[in-house]
Amino acid sequence: MDEIPAYLSVKVNFDNSDYENVCATFGGFDRLPAWRELGNLLAHRPGWHFDVVNRGEALWCLGVLGECRLAIHVTEDLRYHCYDHGADSDTVAADTTAVETWLKDREESARQPGPLIIEMASADSWKLLKSHPFRLRVSWSDGYYAASVAALAEASFGRTVAEAVNGAGEMICQLFGAPAEFAPDLTLAAELDETAVRHIRTT
Repeated sequence: MDEIPAYLSVKVNFDNSDYENVCATFGGFDRLPAWRELGNLLAHRPGWHFDVVNRGEALWCLGVLGECRLAIHVTEDLRYHCYDHGADSDTVAADTTAVETWLKDREESARQPGPLIIEMASADSWKLLKSHPFRLRVSWSDGYYAASVAALAEASFGRTVAEAVNGAGEMICQLFGAPAEFAPDLTLAAELDETAVRHIRTT
């Protein structure tokens, strides 16, 4: 059985938002094969999100709380323009193997929030951090629920959904350096995957 391509799971927040349609409309129909390759590389990597920015530019970004520390898009000549905002440097990669090489020494650090976004998040008693909707995905295996945050590589575990979700809130606070007691005030949206739903329905 053929494996489902990773890029098919990507959605953008407007109507008719499947990945291929968005790429064809805002990234150029002739560039669609290259966008597919890039989507397969980035779709399931923690912290990466795909959207349409500026005046209609399709773009992959790495960052939390709306920050874009690394950015990649497909150029007219079907190559990949990679930009590191922190270093204010860019490169053009010929293929996704070259993109992977470019990411190797910078992706891990770019998953951490930058100084400016931390300053913004902490203002007014962490008002922005509390109001930003963080998306969680909850799964179940071997007696534990796991709540993973889209922006993080780690997951929080618990015997109940509440324990796993509350642990994820604490992880977010730790990421930004916020007091742990703010965790219950965060805006969290949890999606149950098929393993979690199956377990809930049979217990």
